[in-house]
Formats: sequence, structure tokens, C-alpha cells
Amino acid sequence: MALFDLDGTLTREKSAWEYLHRRLGLWDGHAERYQEAFLRREIDYDRFCQLDAALWKGMKVRALEQMLKEVPLYEGIEGLVAYLKMKGIKLGIISSGLSLLADWIKGRYGFDFSVANELGATDGVLDGTIRIHVHYDQKGKWVREAKRQFGVKKREVLAFGDSSGDIVMFQQAGLSVAFNSRSPGLNELATLSVHSSDLRDLIPPLVSYLGSSREKFPGGT
Repeated sequence: MALFDLDGTLTREKSAWEYLHRRLGLWDGHAERYQEAFLRREIDYDRFCQLDAALWKGMKVRALEQMLKEVPLYEGIEGLVAYLKMKGIKLGIISSGLSLLADWIKGRYGFDFSVANELGATDGVLDGTIRIHVHYDQKGKWVREAKRQFGVKKREVLAFGDSSGDIVMFQQAGLSVAFNSRSPGLNELATLSVHSSDLRDLIPPLVSYLGSSREKFPGGT
């Protein structure tokens, strides 16, 4: 099973939240202040997300969906997904970003599941609320749930991420790949660290690793 972070790992944008705020002119003086308050630990993660979501109240869901479809992605997603699927590996997205983006990428590229944070809406209009499924640094419970659902062990899990929020995911993986990471803690924990603009550059080290670990990963050749 291969588990991917979304923002900054599959997308070139480090945060879909910030991307939308900037597109809508809500970053400077608004969302930026909430982020700073969270980083100073003046508000917790739940409150941070609630304040962010409230800024979009009254917007049409379709409008946000269209903007998110324009988020720049790293090249090579199709190639990496095809390689992993050829190996019989299930694919999932675990993101503290937005389910609107995670679900779209899941469907477009053929991931088996995705979990992210869900904006509240009524009749296609955002109501300013949010259901927080994935906290920034609490992805571990979703890794455990995915392992249970698909019947895999830690040694059969591949994890891909780029930030400190992925550390708990890496701790529960047999192979962890830091992709364009600027987090010293994540880089130290990672099995592999790769800097590239193309996700297909992950395939050669994966071929080497999976090929030498047949007892660990189904489909290793």
C-alpha cells in the first residue's frame, strides 16, 4: 500500500488553503493572520481551520472546485501511479488539506481512496463550516485504518510526504520517501529523500528497493 500526502507532494503548492485565499484576495490581512496565530500557538488546529473556512462562506462549491482544478501538479503522477499499480499496490491520499482537491485527484489518477478535510455546504453553497477529518500532525490514525482495511503490515506500507505533518505517517511505514522536503525532521526519518520536479524520478529508487524486498512488498520483482 502506498500512502501520499497531497499538498506539496502531488501538488506544487504547499497549501491548497493558502492557494485559494490568495486567488480570492483573502490572504493578506485575513487568512495570513490566522496562520500566524496558529504558528504562535494562540489558537489550536481546529480553530485555525474553522476561521479559514468561514472566509469562504457564501461561495459556490463549483467555483472553489474549478480553482482547485487549476492547482499546479508535479509532472509524472500518471507514471508513478501506473508503476505502483503494476506492482499490485493500493494507493491512498491522506491530507490535512481539502477533500474537494483530494477527491478530484483520486478520481482523475485512479487512487483507491482519499481522506481530507470537508467543507460544509448547503445546496451547493459553502456555509462556512468544516468537518476536520485529518489534523496536520495526526495522520497516524488514518494510516492504521488503511492498514486494517487493506490487511497490510507496517513493512508493506510506502509513505510519501514533504513536511513535518507527515512524520507520523513515515513512522508507520516500511519505506518512506521525502519528496522536495524542507523539514529536517522528515528528512532524517525518511528512507529516501528525493528533490525533483517529476514524480517519475521516484521510480528508479523504488524499483531498486522493491526488487530487493520481495518478502516485504507484494509484487516486488
